[in-house]
Amino acid sequence: MYLSRVRLHPSMDSTQLASLLRDRKGYGLHRLFWGLFDSKKRNFLFREELAAEQLTCQGKRRADPLYYLLSAQEPQQDSPLLQVESKRYEPKLSTGDRLSFKLRVNAVVSRNGKRHDIVMDTQRSWLQQELAALNLSGEGDKGSCKRRLLEHADDTRLIAWKSQIEKGPFGHRLEYRLKRSELLEWAMKTAVEVAIFRWWLRQGERHGFGLPENETSLQAMAYQKHHLPEKNRNAGFNSLDLSGEVIVRDVDKFKELLFDGTGPAKAFGCGLMMIRRV
Repeated sequence: MYLSRVRLHPSMDSTQLASLLRDRKGYGLHRLFWGLFDSKKRNFLFREELAAEQLTCQGKRRADPLYYLLSAQEPQQDSPLLQVESKRYEPKLSTGDRLSFKLRVNAVVSRNGKRHDIVMDTQRSWLQQELAALNLSGEGDKGSCKRRLLEHADDTRLIAWKSQIEKGPFGHRLEYRLKRSELLEWAMKTAVEVAIFRWWLRQGERHGFGLPENETSLQAMAYQKHHLPEKNRNAGFNSLDLSGEVIVRDVDKFKELLFDGTGPAKAFGCGLMMIRRV
């Protein structure tokens, strides 16, 4: 395997830059990187970063993107558009190794043969559960469900929300005097964090890693929607940036995760797990 750092060629001017990056949120990057290989099969993963956060950059190019590219084949080095630096990627891992990681992932749960974004699915499920507790309909969009819930929530529900928040990662929010709507939002956020954590535990069972004992180091942030207009007007996916620490339990399974990636949307910059020894 090869791990490459890919940057825009220094000779490119601003006009060329704008043209090249016009479709960087859709299939454009996928096609661009595929052009670095003599292969009909996509066998690479990539991750986008900002050059300013990864390198010591000065001047106008600080906001330029930088990409990490993991591939079975060494990418071509003579691209007129991209500056490519590659090295062999052969991580030496042992059972029990403790690693910090970063991962951009399209986290989904499957139900009845369909994929559901974990954040949206958890929000919907939580709202329906709370409405059912009040014998109210769970029909309608998320906004209407929230309004219905706030209109009918009694003291028992508010106490339950406070208890849920207190036990989760946002317990410090209760130091402030929260409005009913704020209690609802933080309780729902807590439910989402719990769902992501449980999803990550399942990924560990599947991919041969565990989490440090007595630690909740997993951080989930930068949740965002990515549109894919080339596919159809409403097509797209959501991504999460996860970071934290893991402990290798099964070296072979964990290497499969590193080399093959995880989750859908690998063609759009998701699934590549970057690791570093603690």
